[in-house]
Amino acid sequence: MKITQILTIVTAVLFSAFSLSAQQPASGQWQGQLEYEEVDVPFTFEIKYNGDKPEVTLINGDERIALKKVKFEGDSIIIPLKPFDAVLKAKYEEHEMTGWWSKGYRKKSVPFKATYGVPRFNPGGQPTIKILEKLSVTLKPENGAEYPGVGIFNLLDNGIVTGTLLTGVGDFRYFEGVVHGDSLKISAFDGTHGFMIVGAKDENGWSGVFYFDSNYKETWTATEDPNAALADQFAKVEEGQRPYFDILTAGDPAVKVSEDDYFDKVLVIQLFGTWCPNSFDQTNYLKEWYKENHERGIEVLAVSFEVNFSKEYGTCRINDYQQDMEVPYQVVLGGRQNKGDAALAFPFLDKINAFPTLVIIDKNGFARYTCNYFNGPATGELYNQFDASFNKIVDELLEE
Repeated sequence: MKITQILTIVTAVLFSAFSLSAQQPASGQWQGQLEYEEVDVPFTFEIKYNGDKPEVTLINGDERIALKKVKFEGDSIIIPLKPFDAVLKAKYEEHEMTGWWSKGYRKKSVPFKATYGVPRFNPGGQPTIKILEKLSVTLKPENGAEYPGVGIFNLLDNGIVTGTLLTGVGDFRYFEGVVHGDSLKISAFDGTHGFMIVGAKDENGWSGVFYFDSNYKETWTATEDPNAALADQFAKVEEGQRPYFDILTAGDPAVKVSEDDYFDKVLVIQLFGTWCPNSFDQTNYLKEWYKENHERGIEVLAVSFEVNFSKEYGTCRINDYQQDMEVPYQVVLGGRQNKGDAALAFPFLDKINAFPTLVIIDKNGFARYTCNYFNGPATGELYNQFDASFNKIVDELLEE
């Protein structure tokens, strides 16, 4: 074979490899969009490469969520949204993607697209209004009673807004967006929920719409109030109440949990769901807290309540979740996602208030406190207050 022929073949192979590589999604920041029925919900993610291996990170304000086991299959990118039972699947080109955001636990998919190099929201210059750090919020479902919330926001000099909204069932985690003139647009995407809040301010205060999902929204109003607050998340339990440990594992009766295993220890029971982002935040808190405090005589028992429940699905989910999250304490299957069912093991509760809920048991096996909702790290000082109150309660029970 002539040298010119060899060079031609080598050049063709190299060009083919370069062309294939060039068609992979570009490194850098991308804008994703979840295409809901009434609105597109934007979010930000970043793609990097470790050799040929893609690494994807979700970005919400100061939060970074590194996603594992991202892979290419032909002309598609598969992005598992661990630790949740959800995934992004899209056909890709170098600067565009088109596909679906799918939730396995709800057997539901939403159209998804992404564009390289586009910000979450287009910047609109300096706002004509200011947004204080705290808002007293009222939310109104289309068919239901209104309920209170608190908005916590930080307006940066360039009109970028970060913050969160919390209600009596927990916070909605990290939002990021913009103020344009007198209007607010903020969104959040953590893998299992995509939220968007739009609103405007006039002489009467704020008003707008909160988009929870592709087919669900609520209206909201708010006034600026630096003292805005919700009811205390911790509550004392009536004396003499003990949990029914045999009911805690109702989702898989073959698994046994004995009260004797926790004698003379302070036990924290977490009622949670692997589908729940607040549970994700609280689990991250508890696993680190457990490592630091286990030797002091404390235990944690996590009880999962799953959407679309079956024993097989639930067992698979808690095994995957415990592995993905590196949870060092026992996780058992409580049953289906239902606030009444989650309370059956506790005679002092008709139902729990929210997922997650904590029940704190003293060294003699009596329930002493509940924590009825969780203020996660996105709430800043309120998260620190939870940490202080929680540790104070546990310290007092350890001293008894």
